[in-house]
Amino acid sequence: MRKIKLYYCPGHFSFPPHVILNEIGLPFEAIHMSIKDGATRTPDFIRLNPKGKIPVLDTGSEILTECSAILCYLAFSYPDRKLIPSSPMGIARTIEWTNWMSGIIASSHAQSLHPYRFTDEGHAHDGIRKKGSESLQLAYSQINDKLEGCEWAVADGYSIVDPTLLIFFKWGHLTNMDMSQFKNWETHTKRMEQRPAVQKTLASEGISVWK
Repeated sequence: MRKIKLYYCPGHFSFPPHVILNEIGLPFEAIHMSIKDGATRTPDFIRLNPKGKIPVLDTGSEILTECSAILCYLAFSYPDRKLIPSSPMGIARTIEWTNWMSGIIASSHAQSLHPYRFTDEGHAHDGIRKKGSESLQLAYSQINDKLEGCEWAVADGYSIVDPTLLIFFKWGHLTNMDMSQFKNWETHTKRMEQRPAVQKTLASEGISVWK
């Protein structure tokens, strides 16, 4: 079997699969793609993923896209690592988290940071940005509440949800949110930083979750 390849951009939504690959301990090739420099818009990449988005996982036999799908594939492929619960409710709670973050919350970030994606009318950008910021404040407060008294996001234990939360914590800083107001989430982030796989991924991508 060919070595697994992860196409990633530092600090982007490819971060959670990057962490999980390191958690599993698989040999894999991490292929750096600079979104800013247009690497995901090249003909070669578009042939790989017509959506022009990262992450992309080349499993050695198939191409898989979308962060949540890649995370589930990795977790179910290596059940001994216990990165997703085994109970129907535990699995449902995991999907509940990942769908919420990859759908609603990611969209609010896009509104806050990239309002031009939603309209070509420049006069509307400030309003879109404001609405995105308001939605993020609400969602981040809800995440903080859900983490109260919890070691990890899902009751069954550490899972694919936790590194996803970590990259959203970082994105909070990018939108100039005062992340110190979210004490439960801040504690979760510090706990995540103690995991060797997280440390390895942060070092590899050259990023910090605190800015």
